Amino acid sequence: MYNRKQHKQAVVALFLLGITALAVVFVYAQTVDITKMLMKQKTGARVDKALDEAVDALKQKVQSSGEDAAEDVYSVMLIGLKEQEGSSVDTLNTGKKSAYYRQYIDRINAMYGTGGKALAETLERYLPSAEGGKYIISTDPEPEFILDYDESNCEIRQCFIRDVVISYVVGDTVIEEKTCTCDIPAPDVSFSDESINFYDYSLVGMKGIYITGQTSSFVGSVFAGTHEFEENREAELAFGEKDPYGGINMLTTQAAMFGNSIVTTGDINLKGAFVLFGNQDNEISIYANTINDIENYPSKTEYTVNGSLFLRDGSVEFTDAEHYENIVKLISSTADLVDDITSGYSSANDSKYTGRYSKIITNEDVTLTDDFTGVIITAGNVIIENGCNVEGLVIAGDRIYIYGNNNIVSGREIVRTIVNEEKNGTASSGTDGINNRVSDYIEAMPDKGVIIAP
Repeated sequence: MYNRKQHKQAVVALFLLGITALAVVFVYAQTVDITKMLMKQKTGARVDKALDEAVDALKQKVQSSGEDAAEDVYSVMLIGLKEQEGSSVDTLNTGKKSAYYRQYIDRINAMYGTGGKALAETLERYLPSAEGGKYIISTDPEPEFILDYDESNCEIRQCFIRDVVISYVVGDTVIEEKTCTCDIPAPDVSFSDESINFYDYSLVGMKGIYITGQTSSFVGSVFAGTHEFEENREAELAFGEKDPYGGINMLTTQAAMFGNSIVTTGDINLKGAFVLFGNQDNEISIYANTINDIENYPSKTEYTVNGSLFLRDGSVEFTDAEHYENIVKLISSTADLVDDITSGYSSANDSKYTGRYSKIITNEDVTLTDDFTGVIITAGNVIIENGCNVEGLVIAGDRIYIYGNNNIVSGREIVRTIVNEEKNGTASSGTDGINNRVSDYIEAMPDKGVIIAP
């Protein structure tokens, strides 16, 4: 039988139960908020700094993963290129460049184009450990991968991951969050008909080249870098160099330079020098900040350029800047390798070396007092004394000093032969290890993703 009193009691009980439940939820929420507030007050500055570091680490990891993918795809394609020697640059840049970007895009899409939870999990693996807690990548909102590619121009307009929310979590409590965008810089590649155009260089001085004496001739491309003022040496003051220090410097000498290009990140300083750059039959391209013709009585300063002159000082229009930057980037990648040389090797001192040409790879200065045919790679200086004829390739991580009456000639076939002997193991050497192989320094350049296209 229906009991009104019992029904009323039941309704009241349910009402009180609901009030109690709401109170519990409210108290819990307040407790969570208070706990979060107290933890943030206690660890606020530390957490904020830690999140900034996590954001930086994530951005760097994403960027480096893109660079690694670009280099890996490039290296694989380069193997096939070596079988196409003689193809035109335009053909290779048109066909191979578009194929390269398609493969690169496929690789990047496989890494980050999954979207949603899968993308968040990938990014989360890039995060460092968090002291006293952990980092997570939020899926609300989800990070979004953006890739805009113009296939007709082989151009990646933009590539990035946006709305990446990194949370610092202690237990089940999110203490603080930061949102960031991770850029993936588009690779810049150029294909050539050969991966060994660098073999056409005769001299590479990372911190400058200094030439004096009566007469000298140079056949082959030349590169000269710069150095800081603090590294200035008394022996160099007479050349008249100024900021930027380094570059190509000629003092009271007659010289002729022939090759594809002369490249320097500094100036070309000519003091009391008579210099012929290229001739009508063999034009040359010169890239430099400026050319300083400095009078040095009684010697007269005079020079002639047969070819193209590109100067950054504004006196001559600096066209084809991208080509210049590619050369600098390529050679700078070699400089990093040369700086890491920790031992000394000379084939002349190796009784078991059976190679056709000489090679020197060392972290010390190299002085030539006699003719030399082969390759020199040193982290130090190269000093070429008066009357030495050099054929091959000279790379100095520091400076190159040439004291006159010399003939310096590039040796494509010489360098090619040395590299092939190393790869095929036909030039035996009892001490020939990874630090004593020319190919480890020269052939490594294409892996950086840039090849000089003539």
